[in-house]
Amino acid sequence: MKTNVNNNFKLIEHATIDSLKIRCLLSKVTILDTSILDEKTKYIISDSTGEIIEETKIKHLSKEIKFQHYSIKVAIVSQYDFTLKANLDYLEIYLHSKILEENYFQGITITNIEAIYKKLIDTKVFEISFEDFLTSKVNDVDVKKDFLCSNEHFKDLTTYLKKIAISSNRRNKGCHKYENGNIEFNTRQTSTSASPFLKLYNKELEAIERKSEFFDYYFNVNHFRNLKRIEATLKTSKDLKTSLNITEATLLNLLKCDTSQLNEIIAKAVNTNLKEIEAIKIKKSSKIRSNNLDKMIYLHLTNMIDNQKLFFEDALKVTLEHFESDKQNKYRMKQKMIKIYSEEIATGTNKKVNLKRLQLLSLIGWEKV
Repeated sequence: MKTNVNNNFKLIEHATIDSLKIRCLLSKVTILDTSILDEKTKYIISDSTGEIIEETKIKHLSKEIKFQHYSIKVAIVSQYDFTLKANLDYLEIYLHSKILEENYFQGITITNIEAIYKKLIDTKVFEISFEDFLTSKVNDVDVKKDFLCSNEHFKDLTTYLKKIAISSNRRNKGCHKYENGNIEFNTRQTSTSASPFLKLYNKELEAIERKSEFFDYYFNVNHFRNLKRIEATLKTSKDLKTSLNITEATLLNLLKCDTSQLNEIIAKAVNTNLKEIEAIKIKKSSKIRSNNLDKMIYLHLTNMIDNQKLFFEDALKVTLEHFESDKQNKYRMKQKMIKIYSEEIATGTNKKVNLKRLQLLSLIGWEKV
């Protein structure tokens, strides 16, 4: 474990930037370590046809700048610019918040970006001015929010989200829930603004099982108990400009966005991936009822008739079954329900049955209610 590190974990309850891709014009960069970055390893990610190599493939081919128990991937890429009708070379930096080490949970912000820049420059792999670094283009931005939630409640939440998720027959689209409670919507590769990538996962489990080396070194993982994370992605520059209302998708413009804008990215991804829940509507009573029991009877009957599509006598039967042990109370409740129904509900535009039917059913000996 790293020495002289305050391992007290403090939860950051607002949205911050977890990772992003920074694309610096190579003409503004000086390569210092050609063993890591070399023009010979340049990747063509777009040609005159506009064909784009899958982003994960580039990350796989990219080189690593190694730090203590983590690394930052970098690559030299060439992309076709349709406006200039020429290939432009870039240094791509796949930056993530592990570079903050013990301040990992703070996320990448305007207040710590200069320290991040200095840490990258100190590796002596490349040089770029801080101003050019800040004005570099960004995309593939992950926004996250950490929260505390028991595993039981987390699984209950993700089970509900799975139930109301928008379904899709297309491959790698829609929702996938894992046995440990983690849930993902779409994939990073196939996500679009209409089907954004979103995931909720158990951060405690990740720290213990998948990336324990980093977390064991910089933190006391016992402080991660019940820690969960929700994460959404803005994939393209267009997504960034539209969602954040910025003119250019630069690092500086992204970092200037406030917490409410970042929270909105997550909220929008959630709402885009979930069905709109049909609200249960109960028309308000036209009568002023001072008795709370009468109010509840009105709400109950209206809901059963209008929303559950029951006839009045069915609603009456289902309700009175709960009063079997007290015949006198059952009779009083029956009279109240008939009175409230006849006074208001039966005369409404959504009338389900003529009260005469109830009388006739009783007349012929149907005594279920």
